[in-house]
Amino acid sequence: MPAQPYSLPQNNNPLNRAAHKWLREARASAPPHDLHLLSLAWWGLENGAEGEWPEGDRPAVEQQVASLFGWAPNNVLRWLLSNPNGPNRSEQASNLLQSLKWAADPRRAAAVVLSEIYSRQQAENPALQPAASELR
Repeated sequence: MPAQPYSLPQNNNPLNRAAHKWLREARASAPPHDLHLLSLAWWGLENGAEGEWPEGDRPAVEQQVASLFGWAPNNVLRWLLSNPNGPNRSEQASNLLQSLKWAADPRRAAAVVLSEIYSRQQAENPALQPAASELR
């Protein structure tokens, strides 16, 4: 009997379940050992999702998503939902969940996640903040 694939308990939270819904709709891979939010973000990068970032910052978003796959799942969620420029953690989670639920299609859902990742990056990286980005 083959072993069952390792499934992350974090994929049972509402955010990851919403991301999984969009991955299924897109007929995209949703490995049970990766956070569905990250799988959706990666799928979006590969399928032309455009978020709220300058085109010149796209490589930074791609690099951040790739590196998040190496983090512990709880650390990914903690980091993503602790934007110092946003409301408290539970409100950030609620806002992201609502945005995922209201997305019109998988690409827009992926853009929502990618935009959250970029916003979180901006909060801690001065080079990605608007004044610095305009100098390029």
